[in-house]
Amino acid sequence: MAIQIRRKIRAPEEIPLASTADIAFLLIIFFLAASALLELKGVKLPIPKKDAPPIQVESKNLIKINITKDQSFIYENKSYNLKEVLEVLEAKFRQNPEMIVSIKVDPECPTEIIPKFLFGLKRKNIYRFSMTMAK
Repeated sequence: MAIQIRRKIRAPEEIPLASTADIAFLLIIFFLAASALLELKGVKLPIPKKDAPPIQVESKNLIKINITKDQSFIYENKSYNLKEVLEVLEAKFRQNPEMIVSIKVDPECPTEIIPKFLFGLKRKNIYRFSMTMAK
């Protein structure tokens, strides 16, 4: 007579995943709350009111700056780097505080140069400017 050995059939071991959805939800809430506390720094630009009439500017009070795609600043047919153009503008604004800087940006210009230029203007206390995209 043969002896039969009964083997217990075990259920495969699994990692309990019942609380995974709860943990994912809590992580989403945490990251949403944390991102709301981040301070995003940008350039504050004064924007004219909706029904404001266009401003008439005399040509003697206008400084025209072109920003090229190679990050050079063209003023009076001379090429400047960022530091040099800011020094030139600061000197011009000391002579005439009514000056307005007209900035024309090349569409292929790298975007990081524009905030650097605007922050540089802000450090020099130059707040009167107009910016357009070159065609």
